[in-house]
Amino acid sequence: MENKLLIAGIGAGIGAAVTYLTSSMKKRKSFGTPVKDEDHEENSKLIKMDTDDTNTKHTVKESLNLDQMLREEIFNEQMNRTMLYYGEEGFKKIRGAFVIVVGLGGVGSPAAHTLVRSGVRKIRLIDPDLVTLSSLNRNALAQRKDVGRSKVETMKAYFHDICPEVEVEAYQTFFTGDLSEKLLAGEPDYVLDCIDNTTTKVELLTYCHTNKIRVISAFGAGSSSDPTKINITDISYTFGCNFGREVRRLLKVNGITTGILCVYSTEAHRKKLIPLTEQELEILKEQEVKPTLRVRTLGVSMPIPVIFGTSMACNVLNDLAGIPTVVAEEKRTPPPLTEYTRIFKLFIKKEMAIYHTPPTHLRKMMGAVDIRYLVDDIFAGKSIVSMSTSPNMILYRWRPENPIALNNIVYLTQKEGEIHESLKSVESHYSPQDIERIDKILSQVVVTSNSGDRQ
Repeated sequence: MENKLLIAGIGAGIGAAVTYLTSSMKKRKSFGTPVKDEDHEENSKLIKMDTDDTNTKHTVKESLNLDQMLREEIFNEQMNRTMLYYGEEGFKKIRGAFVIVVGLGGVGSPAAHTLVRSGVRKIRLIDPDLVTLSSLNRNALAQRKDVGRSKVETMKAYFHDICPEVEVEAYQTFFTGDLSEKLLAGEPDYVLDCIDNTTTKVELLTYCHTNKIRVISAFGAGSSSDPTKINITDISYTFGCNFGREVRRLLKVNGITTGILCVYSTEAHRKKLIPLTEQELEILKEQEVKPTLRVRTLGVSMPIPVIFGTSMACNVLNDLAGIPTVVAEEKRTPPPLTEYTRIFKLFIKKEMAIYHTPPTHLRKMMGAVDIRYLVDDIFAGKSIVSMSTSPNMILYRWRPENPIALNNIVYLTQKEGEIHESLKSVESHYSPQDIERIDKILSQVVVTSNSGDRQ
C-alpha cells in the first residue's frame, strides 16, 4: 500500500513539475523575454570548462540519459489514462502502430487528432487542400490564422505541440489509384479513409482490400444532425446512405462486397448538394485538382463529422489493442415499441379470456411504454420463473385473486403460461421460495400516476 502511494505521489509530482515548467516557458515566451548575451556567454564558458575536464564524455552522456528519462516520464504521464484503459500490453500495441489518415476534413482531422493524443508511434496525413474559412466550422484544430495554409502542415504543427513523441508525416497531394503504392507504403497497421469523393475512395478501399491492409471507411457525414443514427459495421450491412450506396456499387464492380469496416448514418439526408462557389473552384484550380472530382458541396453540422472521425479512431484504437468495439453481449438491440405493443395486445386478450377484464380498463391503466418497462427493466427479457427466454413469451396476471396492476404481472414462456393460466392460486403450483422471490421482484415495480396508453 505504501509503495502504491509512493508511486502515485511521484507520478503526481512529475505531472505538477511538468505543468509548472511548461507554463513557465510559455510565460517567458509570451512576454518576449530574450536570452541575455551574458547568459549565453556564461553557458559557453561552462561548456568550455566541461570540455577541458577528463570526465566530459561521462557528463554529456549522463545529461542525455537524464533528458531521455525526463521525456519518457513526461510522455508516460501524458498517456497515463490511455494506459490505464487499454492496459500495458494494449497500449504497447497502440504505441507501436503506424496509421495513415487519408483526407483531413471534418472527419479526418478529428480522427487524426484522437490518434495523436492516444500516442500512436507514427501517423501519415494525406490531403491536397488548404485551410479555408468555410472549413473552420468542422476542422478539429485549425484557426483563422491558418487560412490559406496546407491542411497537412497545419495539423502536423499542432500535433507536434500536442505530442512530439508521435512521428507525423505530411503529404499534400490528392490520393489517386496510381499513387496508392507510394502513399500507402511502409506496411501501415491501419488506414482511415476520410475521402469525400467516390472515385478515389473506391480506389483506396480496393487497394487496401486487395493488399490485406486493415481499413475503415467513412460514408456521408454531411446533411445529418442525429448522432443516434451513426453506426459502425461491415460494408455489406450498411444502408440508408446515398453516398455509401454509390461506393458499394462501384466496389462490387471490383468484386468487393464485404470485408471493409464502415462508419455511416441511416438518417435521411436533410440538405441537397449545391455547386461550389467561384472562389472554391479557383482554389481547386490553383491546387491543380481536377474540377470534375469535386464540383458540389453540402451543408454540414459540425458535431456529426466529428463523431464520425472520433468513432473511426476509437475503433482503430480498440482493434489495435485487441478490444472489440462491440462485445457479444451488447449486440442485442432493443426491439421497437411496436414489439411491446404486440405483447400488450396479447396480454389484453389473455385478461379478457381468463378474467373478463375490459380492454379499455387496461389501456387506461397502462400502455406499450409500461410494458417495455416491465419486460426490459424488471424481467430483463427473461421468464420470472425459470430465468430463460423463448419465442412468443407472454405476460400474465401473477396472483389471480388480486386486481390487475403493473406490480401484479409476470413474464412467462408459452409453456409456463399454459400452466399458470389454469391456477386458482400461486401457492398450488409454485414453491414458497419461488413465490417469495417473485413477490420481492414485483415489489420493486414502480407504479406511476401517469401510466397509460403512451404509444
